[in-house]
Amino acid sequence: MRSRSLLPIAIAIANLNFASSGTYTPRADIGYPAGLIPDCPGVTKNASISNATLPQLQVTFHKITNGIITRRQVPIKSAARIASMDKTIDWKNKKTVLYAVGFLDSSIFPQSQAIGTGYAKRGYNVFITETQFFLTYIYPKSVRLSRVIGKKLGEFLVKLTEQGLDPQNLELVGASLGAHVVSYAAKHLYSITGKKPARMTGLDPAGPCFRNLPYEDRFNINDADKVDAIHTNIDGFGIAETLGHIDFYVNGGEFQPSDIPYIPCLIVCSHFRSILYWWQALEHPKKFIGMTCDSVQDARFARCFNSTTHNYLGIETKFDRPGIYYLGTNNEFPYFRGKEGLKAENEIYTSVARTINSDDSFVV
Repeated sequence: MRSRSLLPIAIAIANLNFASSGTYTPRADIGYPAGLIPDCPGVTKNASISNATLPQLQVTFHKITNGIITRRQVPIKSAARIASMDKTIDWKNKKTVLYAVGFLDSSIFPQSQAIGTGYAKRGYNVFITETQFFLTYIYPKSVRLSRVIGKKLGEFLVKLTEQGLDPQNLELVGASLGAHVVSYAAKHLYSITGKKPARMTGLDPAGPCFRNLPYEDRFNINDADKVDAIHTNIDGFGIAETLGHIDFYVNGGEFQPSDIPYIPCLIVCSHFRSILYWWQALEHPKKFIGMTCDSVQDARFARCFNSTTHNYLGIETKFDRPGIYYLGTNNEFPYFRGKEGLKAENEIYTSVARTINSDDSFVV
């Protein structure tokens, strides 16, 4: 009996967001979270990539051929030329997605390949950035490099448009620091062609070193025709403020529920979870359902269950329903709750907290 009671206790302890129960509100004198490293002086200074190291900046062509996943990693400088010779790439009849990995991340990691496969199964031309040589410098240096990397990717996209890629068939997705990378790529594409990508998605766009930057120097709503963001660790590695036409605050956006007993899902775990949510949203369209909120604060505290406007996370997102959305999940993979997540009694933190002390007597 005791072993069965450990899981809900572990889930509750592993999540620092009991405020979601809706009975607690911080006093005004406490203030608001500043977020991890809100300001990093010097990150907007010039950075460049030498000719000697430029071959390390690469793009991975990720595709499914006859049911088999194939991948080809090529230097950014020759990527457009190689794409022009690839007969499996179809600019006219397929959508194209560029997925940018984040800090300390790589296109060879399982989560990156899972995202690529999710899009390839839906008929997209898929490109994944390989930036591990560059985005493994100490974080503020990596932030500084993200601008030039974004510009190089923008140049790649411009060349693809010359081959026939219509930006209205182009989607950009970036995880954490990669969200700002695709933002810089979109800015460059627009500066040269006067056209924006159809969609840009940020998976918990990085907050450290970006919170204090001007709006135009980071991931923002103006970079694509449709912009959405998933927030899973807003006061740690993410950003609390709204960034797109649609912003999903998953389980309030601060911390995510742990699916491993006694191991808290804290900053890194919660931040990384945005990638897993997006992957599963690709695999299970219309299963991650959010509800509109009046404010980010209401989303933090899950005070949105009276809403009648709903939306889907993933490729089925309805951009004619802009706004702030609270999205509830399960604490275990594959996380989605479907319509059950729209019921207040199923809110993960409240339901677990309610269960722990549901007994009338507690004897040790």
